Amino acid sequence: MNMSLAEMEKHLKTLRLHGMIATLETRIVQANQGASFTEVFACLIQDELDYRKSRLTQTRLKASGLTEQPTLTEFDWGFNPKLPKMDIYELVSGKFIREGHDALLIGSPGTGKSMI
Repeated sequence: MNMSLAEMEKHLKTLRLHGMIATLETRIVQANQGASFTEVFACLIQDELDYRKSRLTQTRLKASGLTEQPTLTEFDWGFNPKLPKMDIYELVSGKFIREGHDALLIGSPGTGKSMI
């Protein structure tokens, strides 16, 4: 079956596979350079998963009401010097999730819980 790039993009859009649309041309080039079907297809699937994860993160940030995307590099550690910096970095790494543990942030208003 021969299908033009425009037709492929149209069908991917119908299927709501926007992550694949964004990288389709790159993946076609890879295929033309000798990458196997399974390699290219696996990359397209990963592209879609990455796109969806990114969109979910953007949606959650928007719903959170935070006015900017916070990062720990911008965090004012001098504001509350009692914060255990290394514990915060470990928390943000998500290690507790991989290990099946819970995390609970407790503190007075304005101490940076939402930022973390």
